[in-house]
Amino acid sequence: MHPATASAAFVNHVLNTAEQYGCDGELLLNEIGLQRERLADPILRIPMHQLRALLELAVRMSGLPHFGLLVGAAVRPGSYGVLGAVSMTSATLGESMSMIRRFGKIVFDSPSSQTHIVIGDGRVLLEDQRITELEPYCACQQDAVLAGWTAFGRWLIGSSAPLLEVQMIHAAQGDAALYDEFFGCPVQFNAPRNALVFPEAMLAARIQGADPRTHKSLLLEADLQLGRSYAPFSVIGRLRALLIEHMPGGEVSLEGLASELAMSPRTLQRKLAAEGESFSQVLETMRMELADHYLRRTDSSVMEIALMLGFSQASAFSHAFRQSRGISPADFRKTLRSA
Repeated sequence: MHPATASAAFVNHVLNTAEQYGCDGELLLNEIGLQRERLADPILRIPMHQLRALLELAVRMSGLPHFGLLVGAAVRPGSYGVLGAVSMTSATLGESMSMIRRFGKIVFDSPSSQTHIVIGDGRVLLEDQRITELEPYCACQQDAVLAGWTAFGRWLIGSSAPLLEVQMIHAAQGDAALYDEFFGCPVQFNAPRNALVFPEAMLAARIQGADPRTHKSLLLEADLQLGRSYAPFSVIGRLRALLIEHMPGGEVSLEGLASELAMSPRTLQRKLAAEGESFSQVLETMRMELADHYLRRTDSSVMEIALMLGFSQASAFSHAFRQSRGISPADFRKTLRSA
């Protein structure tokens, strides 16, 4: 599994925000062991643990527990690098959201979360979905993510329309009224997810800076940056990252994932063999890791989990889980609840 990273562009945005609120930027950088020169290249990858350390230290130094909210509120296209640029040249807010799903890893690349979008009943749920426990939870970072999505979306369409709902897993960081004021609706804290909910009609809102020709060029650049982000890592690490991203949709295949890795299925199999694994082994390992997470952290039924992991029937999932863990999924969940 490759390490979690953030773009230098976003880390630089956090640093600039901290300095605007009275923090000593050089002291912050020295404390987390990061040189300012490394932030000059917006596509450079910064370890996620350094971003978390920067956020948490800025909270203490500024005396502002809601610092993450301030970071998000100040987001502009440059904060997200090429993702910001490709989003602001999209035609509609809906198309811009699809850019977040496609290129979000350029800003935050973590094995612990993914962007999840659900559309139905006239509403859109945009969730920063936590899917593993490999990375520590950082409330300040989650505030920055949700507030950033909101501020950027408002900037793109030139409207401050209030949201329908905001849900956060953690408690309010400081005065809860500051959250309600920014989002334009009551925020549900200690909720089961980190998500924004807004009217489906907003997906058709036109982007003020829409530019089809520039957008097409930026898509190529975003694809190149995404490829460079993964290039240093092993084939197994890159495959696991893609499986984490695509598994909840229930559709993964050797051919499809090989294509995303810009190689033929045969080449992918050969490279995996050179690292001592096979596609089926990596797939089953990831399935069981995600199954463990879903059983521990969600109320999804065994059938729902089976479908999210690509099994056609709950019985097939239960058989695979029992072979791996020595216990059925249902009994595994019962032992967790009785503990």
